[in-house]
Amino acid sequence: MEEITFNEIISYAKIAEENAKSFYLNAAEEMEQRNVKEYLETLAAEEQTHINRLEALQKTIQSRGEVPDLHSEIRSLGYADFIKAAELGKDASYKDVLVVAMSNEKEAIRNYDNFSRFIDNEEAKKLFTVLADEERRHLKRFEEEYDELQDQNY
Repeated sequence: MEEITFNEIISYAKIAEENAKSFYLNAAEEMEQRNVKEYLETLAAEEQTHINRLEALQKTIQSRGEVPDLHSEIRSLGYADFIKAAELGKDASYKDVLVVAMSNEKEAIRNYDNFSRFIDNEEAKKLFTVLADEERRHLKRFEEEYDELQDQNY
């Protein structure tokens, strides 16, 4: 089995961020509550920022002609472990959106934590760590919102 490359890691991360962005935008379209809709649109914009940062890192490293070293024991990203259907029906509640979003953010955290361990390039490692922390903040917000809904017997 061939080892994965830095570009494959970046490509996967960008796809995951694009999927998260699409999820939030699609969920926002379904929400009737304006504040919920705006919140989801803000999250989509944050995911676009992550995409932009990943692209900037990729361009910077490519412009230097560097090929970041990856740890040799890493053979696969385990796409099958990371990818799962995340669809919400028209009748989905905000609580349903939060449940799926928490799962997605937890997955993103795991991905970025793994990516930061897979690569020896300090600039890439730092970005993956920063992105994992941003995803942790998203997860915390979702958990707080979910907890609030639980308290309201939503």
